[in-house]
Amino acid sequence: MLSRLKRKKKIRRALKDIHLRKALDRASSLHNQKYLETAGEVPWEEYKKKAREIRDKNIGRLPELIERFSREAARAGAVVHRASTPGEACETVLRIAKEKSARLIIKSKSMVTEEIALNNFLEKDGLEVVETDLGEWIIQLAGDRPSHITAPAIHLTKEKVAEIMSRKLGRPVPPDIPEIVRTAREHLRQYFIRADIGISGANLAIAESGTLVIISNEGNARLVTALPPVHIAIVSAEKFVETMEEATTLIKTLTLASSGRRLTSYVSFITGPSSTSDVEKEHVVGAHGPLEVHVVILDNGRLALAENDDFSEVLYCLKCGGCMLVCPVFQAVGGHVFGGPVYPGGIGTLMTAMTESVAESGRTLSLCADCRKCQDFCPVGIPTGELLVKLKTSRGASLAEKGLSLAFGKRQAAEKGADILGTLQKVWQKDGHLRALPLPMMKGKRWPVLKFKRGGLDTGGTGKKVYFFQGCLVKYFFPEVRNSVVRSLTHFGFRVIIPADQACCGAPSLHLGDKKTVRSLAAANLDSIERENPDFILTICPTGNSVLKNDYPEIDDRAARWRDRVFDFTDFLASRDDLPQAAREKLRVYYHSPCHYVSELKLGARPRKLLETIGCELTPAKDPSTCCGFCGVFSVRNPEISAHLWNRKRQEILDSGAGIVATDCPGCLLQLRAGLKKEKKPVRSYHTAELLADTLASAGRDNKG
Repeated sequence: MLSRLKRKKKIRRALKDIHLRKALDRASSLHNQKYLETAGEVPWEEYKKKAREIRDKNIGRLPELIERFSREAARAGAVVHRASTPGEACETVLRIAKEKSARLIIKSKSMVTEEIALNNFLEKDGLEVVETDLGEWIIQLAGDRPSHITAPAIHLTKEKVAEIMSRKLGRPVPPDIPEIVRTAREHLRQYFIRADIGISGANLAIAESGTLVIISNEGNARLVTALPPVHIAIVSAEKFVETMEEATTLIKTLTLASSGRRLTSYVSFITGPSSTSDVEKEHVVGAHGPLEVHVVILDNGRLALAENDDFSEVLYCLKCGGCMLVCPVFQAVGGHVFGGPVYPGGIGTLMTAMTESVAESGRTLSLCADCRKCQDFCPVGIPTGELLVKLKTSRGASLAEKGLSLAFGKRQAAEKGADILGTLQKVWQKDGHLRALPLPMMKGKRWPVLKFKRGGLDTGGTGKKVYFFQGCLVKYFFPEVRNSVVRSLTHFGFRVIIPADQACCGAPSLHLGDKKTVRSLAAANLDSIERENPDFILTICPTGNSVLKNDYPEIDDRAARWRDRVFDFTDFLASRDDLPQAAREKLRVYYHSPCHYVSELKLGARPRKLLETIGCELTPAKDPSTCCGFCGVFSVRNPEISAHLWNRKRQEILDSGAGIVATDCPGCLLQLRAGLKKEKKPVRSYHTAELLADTLASAGRDNKG
């Protein structure tokens, strides 16, 4: 309880931090702009496909690759050390430092050294440790910790950085980025020259040659690995690839995803210590570079994870950090809130479970909004959202979570509760919406009232049978959307059925970690589907669509039979070539892309096509689309973050000037209607199905006339 209250306090503090907001907005905007420009100039999807294949091939062979690397690295003159735990890795580095009587150690950026808390360990033994990456050095000056994998100081504005540097260096440093960089370059030069040991990480390690691969832009990594007489590289066990060709592919993929550039300024391939054969071709170790190269290979749970069928894909991560810069929650609160103790973001939560414990990962597990933007972006196709759901399930639901899950899991109880609430809500009802209630997720909004009515539907007829899976929000709040779906389908001659015993799809329970309830709901819905034996199963919610197509087959063998018959309603009808043009003035429409619709169903263009076909004029869309903040269970557990995300979406809608907003997700529709109800200038919100049904009705009237 205390930890939850502390987390809530950190969230509120982060959301009120103007400097954090400005820094994250600047960084994510610039990164996205550069990324989209470069990705459009190269065969990006081909890069991603090849990178995924390389990780598929190598992660299952890590012990073999590590053995081969160790032999080849030793043959090249490096000394290879194995460390099972962070403690062993730190002790190995300290032993080498003592053997060399080292006093000053310089480092290039390395998240794995953050994982093992190397700096603190060495400093406790009297060693001076200096970070040389600009972001890491700023963090070190501030006594802070990184908030991002590749941009550790991403949470700090240039003004804040200048303030920190001025205080620590004892002289004024202006808030000018080129001047900040010049000051750092000038100050750190002395450490490169004086250092006894240079410590680096490695982006990759090539087994066939015993080669370390380090990519950077600043040049500090080359100085760290070349100037001191001893170079120590700490490499985590998932970094190994077999060949130089594989490494080259991953370098291109990693660089574009992390920085939006085709290639970084420096790509270093290090195979053993420096050497020369310039005099009589006699090979001598130790020329201008290091006399010694030590490679410390850290396991810390990785090799066991590589054999875990459920979670081995966590190890595919290239540590590009791009997924965080498209994550709406990370953009809202930063890596110090959505992250820790070392790795930030959704992938960081998975890595925390791997390197720390599943219990430790629970601190940030509920912060994932499950928008799936991260896995849509990921250069190696890690299904981060799916893995986080699996982690919730393996961790198990708490007592409170089970209670919330049961509210969705018992259909008859939920319907009876809806009957009762439908009566009670009359006290707070006005114009089809509830007056402001003192609940965090309802603050500043006018939520639609419950409109639940018992009973199913069968339109009859001889046309192909469509089983319409309406979902909870349509069932309880938006019967007008259901009616629009039925009107549209019957217009084209389909027989539509909505059985009264249709249950919740189970998505809320899935995201609460209550798989037992999900199994029960899946069984009930599959019983209903099998009894009706439909030609098509149509959904109107992208989350429900994904659960029926992807999750049910893993839970119940019967679901596989129906998988290819599950379609999204808008996608299903957008494929038709007999959609009428609206016989009226064009509607100016802002289309809100639901996160799952774009990231998981890959249907972002389909509703736009349908809306334009029926005569709507769409306002320009922002790329990537802005999350509305509803996110199902997430908005109940994190109402402050949800409200922040909504305010950004609201402003974007108002700036568009459109009087109508369309979307293809009932959850998004709930958020849109609740949030826009109080606007002075009316903004009406519709599901795409409603606009289509009205167009079909209008065309029908015109034809009769």
